[in-house]
Amino acid sequence: MKSRSKNIFMALLTLPMALTMLGVARPGAGGPAVDADSYPSIGKEEMGQLIWTLRIADQELDDFSNLEALDQAGMTAYRYGIAFHTYFLATEQYHKLPACSSIIGPRMDRLIRRMVRKPVWEYWAETSKGIYYLEPRMNKPWPANHDPVSFQNIMYSGHLGQMIGLYETLYRDLKWDRAGSIVFEWSADEKYVYDNYSLQKVMYDQMAAPPHCIPCEPNACFPECNQHPVLSFMLYDLLHGTHLADVREQFMEFFLAKKMIDPKNHETAALYLIKQDLTLRQRDPRFGNAYDLLLVPAVATGALKIYSSSANGWTGTMMHAWQPEYIEQQYPYQLKHHLVEMKDDEARLKKDSFEPRLQYGFFAMLAGEVGDRDTRDKLITYADAKYGPAWKDGAFVYPFDKAKQCTGLSGVLLAIARANPEDGFWKLHNRPFDDAHFQEPAVESVDFPNVLLSRAIYDRDQQALVITTLPGAQKGGKTSLGIGRLTPAKSYAVFVDSERKETVSQKSGIEVEVPLDGEHDVIVQAM
Repeated sequence: MKSRSKNIFMALLTLPMALTMLGVARPGAGGPAVDADSYPSIGKEEMGQLIWTLRIADQELDDFSNLEALDQAGMTAYRYGIAFHTYFLATEQYHKLPACSSIIGPRMDRLIRRMVRKPVWEYWAETSKGIYYLEPRMNKPWPANHDPVSFQNIMYSGHLGQMIGLYETLYRDLKWDRAGSIVFEWSADEKYVYDNYSLQKVMYDQMAAPPHCIPCEPNACFPECNQHPVLSFMLYDLLHGTHLADVREQFMEFFLAKKMIDPKNHETAALYLIKQDLTLRQRDPRFGNAYDLLLVPAVATGALKIYSSSANGWTGTMMHAWQPEYIEQQYPYQLKHHLVEMKDDEARLKKDSFEPRLQYGFFAMLAGEVGDRDTRDKLITYADAKYGPAWKDGAFVYPFDKAKQCTGLSGVLLAIARANPEDGFWKLHNRPFDDAHFQEPAVESVDFPNVLLSRAIYDRDQQALVITTLPGAQKGGKTSLGIGRLTPAKSYAVFVDSERKETVSQKSGIEVEVPLDGEHDVIVQAM
């Protein structure tokens, strides 16, 4: 794994608005001075999954179909599907479509609005009473709470905070900062009202207090879920000049002290029990209650394995955004422990006792994030053969299949793995778009879904807007792209498939016509 200083240097070279260091060539009488294929783009299956996510976002806010949930307690719950669909959209926006916000932006906002709907969080009224097997007395000692973010429940509030933070940093739309913008309505006369800051503050206050982690279920802190408030604080600080993310230092001290990743076997722990002061892990399998009479022998005989490639992948991917060197130290051991090489183009993972439905998506995400593209690709290939995704009206869909252990979330995690480049989450949370980005040439209108964009990137060095179009719902005919934020004092050469179509000046916006008969590259470059 490379050093973080090199990572920072490479990040600066590969930001969406400074993707090439090819000099300052300008278009001449022939073709453009840049090659569209040298820029990142959305692949075929990745595009199919993006279309599926966008369709889900476009459903009515109270329509939860295609977010299949066996219940709201486990990993098929609405909150996880909605959150990871949002992270997928954020990844595509930042890395592949930074110069076009009109396709993804409104749909990210819709996912946030759906996240606040009661069917997503009403489970907390029952869960807030406690989970019997997590308590030392095997009971439910807590009062019911109808407010889903005021205390504990970081498995919901952490995701909501990060979703809002990503939306605000990607689009500079601060609508969720407005007082009363977040409303949890339990009933007509029982509502809990927040805004982005008050949401961040209730999470911050809990992480700042001992033991410096925030429970999901009462009494239980999970290493995965506590990554999301940290990333939420980081995003909030980037736009608001605050220092909420400083609390991550206390959380890291807790993380190391309680061995949330075991320093001996490098495996992510299952959880930390606050009252019992116990970290449940393979080398110490105890709940500190009567359940241990079953648990300890099961682990000792090998009937149950507490370590999990899903836990490693989830925790590692998100933690890499703020502790990259630490995660890169753990990854080689985790890879050796869980990966089973098979054919040249695919590899499988050892069986995951805790979350077999998600292990390929989560671990492929981690492999891609730390730069192990070969492993990422082999895991995706194997997962596709295992799950049997299919094309459905232009979308690439992973079926909800109990026998194949495939859920809707299985698919969206693989979508993130496909879309996310090396250091992708690190860049997304540490190198946000700067002020100049929001003034640079961009695609302002596009006839989606009749036309698709596999890339829309403004190269600041080359002063070139690079776009690739694909036919979408409409095959044949023509459409036009609305290009805006041009500088009237400059002249621009407009190319379609390397052929100069026109030269424009004294304009802040133009329309570029493109056929809908295949893939086409559009380049608008300052002269």
